[in-house]
Amino acid sequence: MFLDTAFNSLPTVTSNVHSAFIETATKMWTYAKCLPVGKQPGTKLLCKTITDLIDLAFVLMKSKGKNKKNIGYKCALSKLQVKWLAINAFKTVLQKRQSKYTQTLQWLETHLSAITGKEKRICKRMRGVVGQM
Repeated sequence: MFLDTAFNSLPTVTSNVHSAFIETATKMWTYAKCLPVGKQPGTKLLCKTITDLIDLAFVLMKSKGKNKKNIGYKCALSKLQVKWLAINAFKTVLQKRQSKYTQTLQWLETHLSAITGKEKRICKRMRGVVGQM
């Protein structure tokens, strides 16, 4: 229901997805912080995890529409929008802990810049919705 653009407006769904990614990023940071220093995930693992999360989230959002029980379900977010929302959320959470996540933040910034370069209009619109939170 929270991801259904047939039921909610696109800005509402965008805000819901961003909030979910913020919560996920916060939980990831909290979990990593509780691990001993030697067992905390490195940049490579964090980047791969974020990439896999984006892919899984998009597939799950779109696959709900294929289930016959979800009559009328539609999620109008594109993969690029989901990627932007996830990267923005992780960047927001990890920026508060910059010293430990410098390389991850650089990776996030690189990907965010690449998306913004491709779709300036869409990113500007989403920035407005996310900024309202």
